[in-house]
Amino acid sequence: MKIAVQIDSPIWGGNEKVLTTIAAGLRERGHDVVVACRRGRPVHRHLEALGVPVRHAHIGGDADLLNAAAFAGILRRERPDAALLSWFKKSFWAGWAARRAGVPRVVERWGMSDGLPDRWKYRYAFRRYIDALIVNSADIRRRWLASAPWFPTDEVHVVLNGVRPPAARRGVLRAELGLEADTPMVAGAGRLERRKGFDVLVTAFARVSLADAHLVVAGDGPEEAALRRQAAALGVGERVHWLGFREDLGAVLVDCDVFALSSRKEGMANVMLEAMAADRLVVAADISGVGEALGRRDGRPAAGWIVPREDAEAMGAALDVALRAAAEDGLEARARREETRHRAQNWFSTDRMLAETERVLRGGPGGSGGAHDA
Repeated sequence: MKIAVQIDSPIWGGNEKVLTTIAAGLRERGHDVVVACRRGRPVHRHLEALGVPVRHAHIGGDADLLNAAAFAGILRRERPDAALLSWFKKSFWAGWAARRAGVPRVVERWGMSDGLPDRWKYRYAFRRYIDALIVNSADIRRRWLASAPWFPTDEVHVVLNGVRPPAARRGVLRAELGLEADTPMVAGAGRLERRKGFDVLVTAFARVSLADAHLVVAGDGPEEAALRRQAAALGVGERVHWLGFREDLGAVLVDCDVFALSSRKEGMANVMLEAMAADRLVVAADISGVGEALGRRDGRPAAGWIVPREDAEAMGAALDVALRAAAEDGLEARARREETRHRAQNWFSTDRMLAETERVLRGGPGGSGGAHDA
């Protein structure tokens, strides 16, 4: 099957990691894959390193017919059997381009926890241009169908993100920071913006009773200066390490004792799944996808600690419990790690993600081969 993947993002984050894994993985499974992405951006560099063919494309705002037509030209020359689009804000022009180029099946990957925005261009795009939707949690599927009840329910497919254990060894980050091997360490990762809730994490960390614990945060963004001031004001500035953007996120994850997800809003957070694959204890705010990843389900015990969203007191208490469990390395810590390991290997495996994505792109039973009627 010939597959075109569109990744228009200028940054490198969880969504971009998943999409490049899909592109490279489908190619390894024998498909002819080409990716349309921005020239010189992180996605381009990672795809080149993986040996995935790229075509340079970028779709701008609502009036950017020129670049949309250029993307249509790329698709017309490549003649894919299916196109996988990846950014809902570009769904109108990207979907238009795919249809203009005659792509038989157009699939959008949707990672937002909100449903479809109530704007005419998105609704028009998903009524006229998009055949199927891939979402990465059952919660997102429910919200989507509630916001767009006219979209075929059998074409909204839950495909859980796939992650692999990081190829990194413990001790590298601690040596870099000059910390002892037994120093309790909490890690967070993501763009430093309000949506990610790092202000909640800093406040929660300041409540942790272990006075020798350290917090490391991997990521950059507009909130960094304010977060540094907050940590200093709470008296933990010397124990909070701002690592900036890290290509070697695996080294951060394997070295921490506990990973914390403090986001106010998220889809299925890929970095949380990476922490699970790294065999770390996880504390997470109760946002979309967290209950599915960490909670009790299918007769299995909880894999981590889930706390109310934006509740720094509850998160601080959970971090305390998790750090002490990690230090003792007793039954609780071992049971939680065993469960995260089981889920990473079975529920969130890359093989499963690739096989399920492949089926959606082909169009399985109940799927449509062309755009559905309004």
